[in-house]
Amino acid sequence: MFKQLIALLFLLAFTAQMFSKAVIVCTFYANQDYIAKNLCENRNKPKCCCHGKCQLSKRLNKDTNEDKQSNERKSSKESEVLSSKSFFLNISTPVTIEQSNTYINSSDGKAIDKSYSIFHPPGA
Repeated sequence: MFKQLIALLFLLAFTAQMFSKAVIVCTFYANQDYIAKNLCENRNKPKCCCHGKCQLSKRLNKDTNEDKQSNERKSSKESEVLSSKSFFLNISTPVTIEQSNTYINSSDGKAIDKSYSIFHPPGA
C-alpha cells in the first residue's frame, strides 16, 4: 500500500512536470474571471480586452525561462566527468618481485613423509 502511494505521488509529479504548460493554461481558463478582475495589468482600461491573457503570457514565459535554466544546469553537469581515479592518489612506483629459487633436496632418496589423514585425494 505504501509503495503504491509513493508510486502514485511520483507519477503525479512526473505528469505535472511534463505537462506544466498545459497545467498553466488549464488553470488560467479555470480562473480567468478572477485573473481578469484582480490580476490583469489592463483591468483599469475598459477599452482593452485582454481578459487576463497578459498574466497567462507572463506565466508561460516564466515557465519557459525556468526550463531553459534547468537545461543549462543539466548541460553543465553533463560535461563533468567523475571517475574513481580522481578520488585516489596515483603513485607510480615500480614494483619489483624477487623470486627465490630455493629447493629442498632429499639426499637420502626417500619419499617425504606426508600426513595422509589430512592430505588425501577425494574418494568415494
